[in-house]
Amino acid sequence: MTEGMLQMLIPIVAILATFGFPVALVYVWKWFKLKDKELQLEADMRKTSGQALEARVQRLESIILALDADLRAKLSATSAPRTDLFEAPATQEGSQPGPSLPEATKTR
Repeated sequence: MTEGMLQMLIPIVAILATFGFPVALVYVWKWFKLKDKELQLEADMRKTSGQALEARVQRLESIILALDADLRAKLSATSAPRTDLFEAPATQEGSQPGPSLPEATKTR
């Protein structure tokens, strides 16, 4: 490029920057406004879908408990602590002694 061509490009670039910068600002402003609205809608949708899911789970639990009275009795019985779970199992292996270990000797 010669110096004359650069001198001709300076006014063209200045005009494009003068009129293009406000257009770019408006475009960026609208773009972020749109993205903000999309995020707000998505957050509202997630909140309502979470509440709907919770309502479905509660409805299913009530149906299951209404259909099976034994299940309700089992659930109330399992809330009490079971002491038989804390005891060690009685097996024949535990009653018999295992093989003796050899004595440790010092070697150098």
